[in-house]
Amino acid sequence: MQLTGIILAGGKSTRMGKDKGLVNFRGKKLVEYSIELLEPMCDEILISSNQSAYEDFGFPVVSDNYSACGPIGGLEAGLRKSKNEMNIVLSCDTPFLVPELLLSLTEKAVGYDCVVPVYENGIEPLVAIYNKKMSTFFERKIKEGNYKLRQVIKELNTYYYSVSHFLKKYPELFNNLNSPNDLDMERGKSE
Repeated sequence: MQLTGIILAGGKSTRMGKDKGLVNFRGKKLVEYSIELLEPMCDEILISSNQSAYEDFGFPVVSDNYSACGPIGGLEAGLRKSKNEMNIVLSCDTPFLVPELLLSLTEKAVGYDCVVPVYENGIEPLVAIYNKKMSTFFERKIKEGNYKLRQVIKELNTYYYSVSHFLKKYPELFNNLNSPNDLDMERGKSE
């Protein structure tokens, strides 16, 4: 299966105070967790960011085509640049994801515009599968000023995949690290 991994590393990181993907966590940069997870399963990896520092990781860095519209902008640009129909999209601040979750998402993708994990706390549209053809849909939504990803995917042929069984096995699965406090709490757990 031909698969592109798109790492969203272009956020403002206002709570972190510096670029999240470049923050060290347990001996690695946060973005490296996503890279290591995607490398074995993807024949292409793209990093969505407007920061040239990400070029140091050896993968194409894709700048947003539309500024100041949040994750939907990175998603649109990444999908447009992708060479594959199926794309695994990951936020760079989720270091606890596991390969079996991503493989399970890809297995559900046939016939859908996107596959989004769902569980009792909500949905995870930034750890999901998106079809390349959705780039034009996201571009239209951006031009309309509709940047709320959770809302716009309701208009798509979306498969909401229940991942409660994964959370029983991996309770930290979707923990994202947004601030220095989050980093400190997670570091404390590992000591």
